[in-house]
Amino acid sequence: MTATQFPSLRTNSVVLRKRVLALLREYGDRKLVVLQAPAGFGKTTLLRQYCDLCSALGGRVAWARMDVRAADPSQFIRTFVEAAGALVDHVGDSSAERPFLSIDEVGQMLQGVKAPAVIVVDNFEVAAGGALESIFGQIIRLLPNGVQLCVGSRVIPTSRLSRMLIEEISVVLSEQDLRFTHSETVEFFREYSWLTASQIQLLHERTDGWPAALQCFRLRLQRNHSHQAMIGPGEGITPELIDFLASEVFEGLDDALQQLLLKLGLPEKLSSELVQHITGIEDGAGCLAEIERKGLFLTPVDLERKWYRFHNLFRHVLLARARSIESTGDIQKRHLQIANWYVSRDMREEAIPHFIEAGDVAAAASVLNDVIERLIADERLGLAQQYIQQIPLATMLKYESLLPSAIITYGFRRVFEKANRLLDEGFRLYQGNARVRADLNYAKLFVLAAQDSIEDMGAAALSAMDELSPRDGHKYAVVCNARAMFLVGHSRHDEARDLLLRARPLHDKDDHRFGQAYQEAIFGMVLSEQGRVGDALRSLSSALQRTGGDMAGSLTAGSVIAAYLAEALYEQNRISDAEALIHDYRQLAEDQAIVDPLAVMLLTMARIAHLRGDEGEAEEVLERMLYLGYRHSFQRLVCYAKAEFVRLATLSGDADKAERRFREFDPENESVLREELMFHAAENEARSITEARYLIQTGRHAAARNLLQAKLREARSKRRRRREMKLTLMLALSYHAEGQVVSARRTCLEALRLGGEQEFIRSFLDEKHQALRLLKDLRISLRQTPGEQDGDSMSAYVDRLLKEAGEAPLSQPAGEERAVIPAELVERLTARERVLLGHVARGMSNKELAERLAVSSNTVKYHLRNIFDKLQIHNRVQAVRVARQLGLLD
Repeated sequence: MTATQFPSLRTNSVVLRKRVLALLREYGDRKLVVLQAPAGFGKTTLLRQYCDLCSALGGRVAWARMDVRAADPSQFIRTFVEAAGALVDHVGDSSAERPFLSIDEVGQMLQGVKAPAVIVVDNFEVAAGGALESIFGQIIRLLPNGVQLCVGSRVIPTSRLSRMLIEEISVVLSEQDLRFTHSETVEFFREYSWLTASQIQLLHERTDGWPAALQCFRLRLQRNHSHQAMIGPGEGITPELIDFLASEVFEGLDDALQQLLLKLGLPEKLSSELVQHITGIEDGAGCLAEIERKGLFLTPVDLERKWYRFHNLFRHVLLARARSIESTGDIQKRHLQIANWYVSRDMREEAIPHFIEAGDVAAAASVLNDVIERLIADERLGLAQQYIQQIPLATMLKYESLLPSAIITYGFRRVFEKANRLLDEGFRLYQGNARVRADLNYAKLFVLAAQDSIEDMGAAALSAMDELSPRDGHKYAVVCNARAMFLVGHSRHDEARDLLLRARPLHDKDDHRFGQAYQEAIFGMVLSEQGRVGDALRSLSSALQRTGGDMAGSLTAGSVIAAYLAEALYEQNRISDAEALIHDYRQLAEDQAIVDPLAVMLLTMARIAHLRGDEGEAEEVLERMLYLGYRHSFQRLVCYAKAEFVRLATLSGDADKAERRFREFDPENESVLREELMFHAAENEARSITEARYLIQTGRHAAARNLLQAKLREARSKRRRRREMKLTLMLALSYHAEGQVVSARRTCLEALRLGGEQEFIRSFLDEKHQALRLLKDLRISLRQTPGEQDGDSMSAYVDRLLKEAGEAPLSQPAGEERAVIPAELVERLTARERVLLGHVARGMSNKELAERLAVSSNTVKYHLRNIFDKLQIHNRVQAVRVARQLGLLD
């Protein structure tokens, strides 16, 4: 694009960045454009010019600037939707009135955006983090054609960006792209005609085109025409020099303007009304416009120019200067003034940090007490924790609502020491207050669940059920969830299901999506453990859709559903679908999910990597699992990771590594494996399966079968059909490996029958060549023994397993494909042989034929060989076809 192709743009900038704007226009078809550079490279200014350009060319634009609150994914979504929603002509519910928003709602909203459109997310780095990465990736996928997301950030917004670059979905403009060119530097200083070309060249080289540094020099020129003092000695620009230059800029201002800026530097953002409140100036909008006109690093943070902010570099200078010349008391008074203004405008969350800076922790606690339940419901736990940890314990204990909410926050953020301390202090202080104690016991359930103290949680839930009733709505439902989780661990599935069904309408009535999501996840566990993987998959899919869709769902609890759903998809060999879910939800689960879904998520991820042959990635995932287990004292997580290391080595055929890892696993002395509790993540691997597989691979079949048969009796008694199926398969593999072919086939058929309507795929195929050999042998046997109970369905199941494994269909034995036996061959049969053929076709065994014909079994075999030789066939399946051809089955 040439300069003449640019429409006339309204801009307050000294330099129109035509070169970079042309680049952005060139990448107009990319869904994601990232301006990534350190502070001071003009990202916000360039994005604003790009928005002006797009508007001038007929496009629509939206602007979202992130602040510290956006570090919680739910707040990021809210901020994004509030901005992008302005591009939708007809919006149903106002996002401002919703308790929280979901990814599906974002998708629905984006579908209403008419192209071409640009959505800007500025200051992204304050929101960046692992939990947000999955949300960000989903948003990019949801963007309609012609709608572009532009991000200004000091950090790369997603580790998956490299894949997007390869797929030409995104493009990154780095600091090298954002630096001023020499010609732009010349234009930037064009009003200073007394500067020579060599002096401008020196300025450009000294700053290396860094816009913030050039602006500092430009402001110094406004008060000092001494270019020698301006340029000075030395080479290069550092952040320290920028601080110095910004301080120099401040020193060059008149006293009145300095005092004004010191007052305005305290809030993170400014509006005209807030300016008027802080300063007493009647024209707040005019004041902001004048500061912006003077180039004092003030920029609007929205397209409506309602809110402004100072650049972080300059605000840092203002705050440091204020602290150096003003008393702590004076600064606190001004923070208090700002906090009270926010409260008067019902912007209570914004008031909290200013109350804290003012030293008024009682006021901060009072406001936090009003908003913390909403913060938790919105899953903005990071912000809630940030505020809570600045409130002294003695102050917090005075607020009955704040105390349980703080306990829940610390619990799910895995700050267990503080959570338990608050519990102890709360129970001590409120011994005689039954209502507060009930709330504390309710909060305690979250801590125990997060600590993986399931036995204690089950007992606490039972007690809490006596203190609460269905009239308490979602709180009682959460207690039902907790008790149901305990019951599932003890294989008391019917009792668990009853509690979950009682909880569901209570969650719905209170619109408590966090509790509802956990309830659905536990219900899916029940279905899966009973061998109903297909039903579990459908239930979990529906639950995830509701959690992320019209039920305005819970992000973290949605990750719990996603963990079990991903595992179900993996089991049915839908690897890509499982992998997509893991990519979207893994970090959310890792940050805040309880142990079992976290383990399920990571184990499934490791198994997918192993399946792809990427042992390095598989081991990295398991090492991460060990790290989290040790860091948070999750013994179950450590045990499961050790078991999976054994599994990987055993299935890979690395005997030495398997032996070493099995010693580290040490199942005989692992306390987790001895407890009665058994959960989804372990029932089909760490609990006995790992050990049995290792024993089979090392040839200790008697020991393996003793272990498997004992665990089979237990699984049957507890109606854990999924576990029973896997144990039965392992028993069949042991028989087959030892050459007991008949027992192996019979036991494998039992495993297939337990698999139901072809529910289980990977449970068989993950055992690799041992399972494939057994399945092929069984398939041949089923062909040769027509009349086997469920023979057709079992053959179909085996065929599907072999197909899913990528195996070619088994070839037909010679002659089987021949539908009609030549007449000359049929005529060779005697009348007695025709009768015998008819009996064979009806499925009679050799022994039954011998009894019916009053001959020995050897005689029957002799006659059958003669019949097969005369007809040139090889098995009973072909014999049935000949019998039908002769009309012997009528």
